[in-house]
Amino acid sequence: MKKEEILEASKKENKKKDLYALQVETKAATVAAVTMVLLAFIYFTYEIIRGNGINAAFYSLITVYNGVLYGYKAIKVKEHRKLNTFTAVIWLLLTITLILEYFKVI
Repeated sequence: MKKEEILEASKKENKKKDLYALQVETKAATVAAVTMVLLAFIYFTYEIIRGNGINAAFYSLITVYNGVLYGYKAIKVKEHRKLNTFTAVIWLLLTITLILEYFKVI
């Protein structure tokens, strides 16, 4: 096969998706999640220092995003499945805790 034929077959196989673009999107989602968690940690620390308590609804949105992100990766990608599953479970348990805190169940 010629280089062009291989490239064409690869495009057909991947439904004309640019694999590099898909990798960039995946990396961007991970960087966004980490940045969101760091910013939430700053807000969380500030709220505690000021004595305002915590905004459980706000933090539950952040934790559910990460739980779903890692859970989806655990389902779809075999590589690092155990780590992604563990991470998803931790994030989702934290989400449940924050939701219960928001509704004053705990």
